[in-house]
Amino acid sequence: MQKVSYLGNGETTEFTFNFPYFENTDIIVTKNGTTASGYNIVGNSAGLDADIPYTSGKVVFEVAPTVLDTITIARNLPLTRQYDYQPLVKINPTTLNQDMNYMMEVIKDLQDELDDLRTQYSEIADKESATTLLARISAIHDEIIAVSAQITALGDVSQIRTDIANKLNKTLDNIPDDAKHTLVSLCMPDYDHQIVGNSTAANTYITCQYDSFVVVWGSDPYTENYLVNIKTPSDNVVCVGQRNDDTNANTETNSFTFLCPKNHSFTCTAEHGFEYRILPLQGSY
Repeated sequence: MQKVSYLGNGETTEFTFNFPYFENTDIIVTKNGTTASGYNIVGNSAGLDADIPYTSGKVVFEVAPTVLDTITIARNLPLTRQYDYQPLVKINPTTLNQDMNYMMEVIKDLQDELDDLRTQYSEIADKESATTLLARISAIHDEIIAVSAQITALGDVSQIRTDIANKLNKTLDNIPDDAKHTLVSLCMPDYDHQIVGNSTAANTYITCQYDSFVVVWGSDPYTENYLVNIKTPSDNVVCVGQRNDDTNANTETNSFTFLCPKNHSFTCTAEHGFEYRILPLQGSY
């Protein structure tokens, strides 16, 4: 399914999307996960009868979504025949081309849904493996308790009981401090491998090679507000936040910081370009 998501800011009423569609009922708009209302859809016409009617468009709300409202715009094409070709009736090339365009777009949406299912299945498989592992640990725990009870019945075997108790205490809640520090350090930014750069134009995407913290700010000496977007490997674009800059000049102290996953790209809408600092997580490579 073709879709794009935004975060409201209390001022913006227009949200664009760049995928084609055939009629307004193909576009599904949600706000915070529920069906939105109070908006109009304005499409960009393809201009030719044989083409898909609209190449892209925008959703215009009557009232601007509030700060942190999540707006999702998606395309949903019904899996139905658009034309019924009759025997001995001459086929109109324009109609045939429109029909083929529709079926191709439906196939693309089905491919996206199949990819999503593969991802979800992978996550479910991982969870199932974790569940199985926990069940085995629980079974071992029960066995140790049973053996401990049997040893207790034999008499004074304090050392053995102490060993069993020590084994039972080796849970996640009792990880040694040095191990905890190791886990935390894996999630810390690595300044030794940081990447510093700049883009002279807005909306230029920069790809993160690893899971990283990213800091962006508008190019000096301009003063301007900007949005920060992340693009996934499948080219879905998500707005992750904004900065309203009312200072005399943009500097790193007036920046926006966010987490960018591996192989995802980020950009900043600052009109005069932007600067950035990429800090990979220590456990990401």
